[in-house]
Amino acid sequence: MEADQEMRTYLEQELGWPQVRWYGRVKRRRSKLFSGHWSEEEVMWIYGGEKEATPKQLSQWARGHWEIENSVFWVLDVTYQEDRSHARKVGGLLHAIRCIAINVIRRQGFRYVPDGRRSASARLDRGLAWLGVC
Repeated sequence: MEADQEMRTYLEQELGWPQVRWYGRVKRRRSKLFSGHWSEEEVMWIYGGEKEATPKQLSQWARGHWEIENSVFWVLDVTYQEDRSHARKVGGLLHAIRCIAINVIRRQGFRYVPDGRRSASARLDRGLAWLGVC
């Protein structure tokens, strides 16, 4: 919804956010596979860019966030089981290596990362060639 004057004043004075034009709330409800349980999440957002935005554009930007979530973080969690990792001291380095691996696999034209992993592990020379090693 378009920010009313009272909300604009509050955000500017209390939080130092001038030029707030829109704010909103998104409620998400997800079912956990095969369990019958549901989880709900409520997210608040604020838009205050200098560029005018329509409600349709704001909706597209919010959905764009989930495109990143689904194409990167979901792959890291499912393919590399990153959420289950207990490697706290080297976790950042392992995360960076996994992200590089995903990018290398996608540059080879694989639609699904697990297919690329299997292809690279089936022939060591192929995986090394992707990295430019041989």
